[in-house]
Amino acid sequence: MALEQQDDQITAKTKRPNLQKEHIQHLNRSQLELIPTDGRMSVSFYYIPHMSSAVEAQRVRSALVPFADLLLEHSIDYEARHLSLYHHYPIDEVTVALQRLSLGAELQQTTTHYEPLEVVIPKADPEWSGQTQSEENDLHIVQKIIRTIVVRFKQWLDILLRNNKDK
Repeated sequence: MALEQQDDQITAKTKRPNLQKEHIQHLNRSQLELIPTDGRMSVSFYYIPHMSSAVEAQRVRSALVPFADLLLEHSIDYEARHLSLYHHYPIDEVTVALQRLSLGAELQQTTTHYEPLEVVIPKADPEWSGQTQSEENDLHIVQKIIRTIVVRFKQWLDILLRNNKDK
């Protein structure tokens, strides 16, 4: 089932400056700050049988606006009549608000969802990486020289031992 992914947090559009400031601060939080330290969050799945068009999907989004602080993300697939809500805290009042829309919303399931954490590897400074590459080349050359010396030394010892046995 393909779900429409919502990249933005659920927010109300408003012209009041103080709410716009809160909205901007809310969007500036990184996604990693929204995930508990154990990487766990909850996802609730709803079936909304009378949500059959974009208009009803917009009504559902509008009903979610007052709960923007509780919800991290949402996905709506109005063709399949499904809604997914990602959250950390219980959202019983969200369920009640969805049922007030008279679209037949029913909570199917709430499960634990583990969000994979991305490992961020900082890009190396070009000057530093050039020095590192040069140092690796130098180390490789030194290893070759040492191997050659060890091989020659073994050959020399073998020759000496043979000569001593022959005498």
